[in-house]
Amino acid sequence: MAETSGQDIRQGRFRREAKGAETASVCVKVERGRIRAFASVLGQIDPLFNDVAAAHAMGHPDIAAPPSFFMVVEAIANEELRRQGEASAIEMAGCDFRYLLHGDEHYSYNGLVYAGDSVTFSTRVLDFYDRKGGLMEFVTLESVVAHHERGPLIRARRTLLHKFG
Repeated sequence: MAETSGQDIRQGRFRREAKGAETASVCVKVERGRIRAFASVLGQIDPLFNDVAAAHAMGHPDIAAPPSFFMVVEAIANEELRRQGEASAIEMAGCDFRYLLHGDEHYSYNGLVYAGDSVTFSTRVLDFYDRKGGLMEFVTLESVVAHHERGPLIRARRTLLHKFG
């Protein structure tokens, strides 16, 4: 936003024209080693997350990803978008990391993500709104991790905000 006389340039950093925009859908191959490493970092000892034989004995096709593995899928997808010259939702919305804070998040889980799965990841910019006379501006994003046969597995709705002053 260009500086103009009398205008408070601290406010209005989000690109509100991005409302409704969606990232390109990115295919992410879920690797067993990534799941095991992530589970280890989290201190997850449940064999569902690191023991193939135990996962099979529980009726699963392979080890499952812990619920917060969503963030790994998102990071891989965003890196692929950058590699392809495409914008992530955070870039589409115009997030300015000098002022950006994490507001809220909610996850809905409809199924497990397994090692060997190929899942798609996409994010839509849902809405923008202001609080405190524009000193706080918010963006709501919705991301979906889906499997071609099992449908949407994870839906994440997050609110990010710019806080000025």
